[in-house]
Amino acid sequence: MIFGLVALLIYWALPDAGLSALKKMNMALQNARSWRVQTVVTEPTKSVESLTEVYCPSRVRTVNKAVSDEGGRHYEDNSEDIWIDGTSYAKKGYQWVVSQVERSRTASCAMGPRATDALLQPLDLILTTGKIRKGEKRIVNGERCRDWVASVPAPAGWREEFVVCIGDDELPREVFTPDRRLVETYTDWNTAIRIEPPPAEDVR
Repeated sequence: MIFGLVALLIYWALPDAGLSALKKMNMALQNARSWRVQTVVTEPTKSVESLTEVYCPSRVRTVNKAVSDEGGRHYEDNSEDIWIDGTSYAKKGYQWVVSQVERSRTASCAMGPRATDALLQPLDLILTTGKIRKGEKRIVNGERCRDWVASVPAPAGWREEFVVCIGDDELPREVFTPDRRLVETYTDWNTAIRIEPPPAEDVR
């Protein structure tokens, strides 16, 4: 019993534990078929909130809300886009504008969540030359996950790129910058997500 506990403690203390966790996450991301991701950007003069829903092989919905205060002026911008089987719908005011595209699959379904996740894009570099440090266990949206802090080589030593909280199924529940100015919250992995075209009477 004591030997087993000691072996487990040594395993978690090894740097390879983080490398293994992120490699498994990367594989799970490649096999994901559906998910939702809520992205929040918080800056001194602007904030952006977006929700992206993906249901592979060919359905994506994105809703964006941006607010900024610059030069004494207040700006707000809202948008919504739906992509279904090669047809794109973009909301303009109260109307939807429709267009056809040649590709039959979305980038998200072809390459997984990393295709559109800015924080996870340097994952390949981290897996080869980076450093991964184990963080705390947390609860995100009612689900258990563990933080892993990923860093890359920098002139002054190491630069932390992102923190990812990986769930028991090896998929991320939250990805964020160390200062939390950019936070991505993932939910509904590999579940049926309903994405439908807008009402026909609203499309022109």
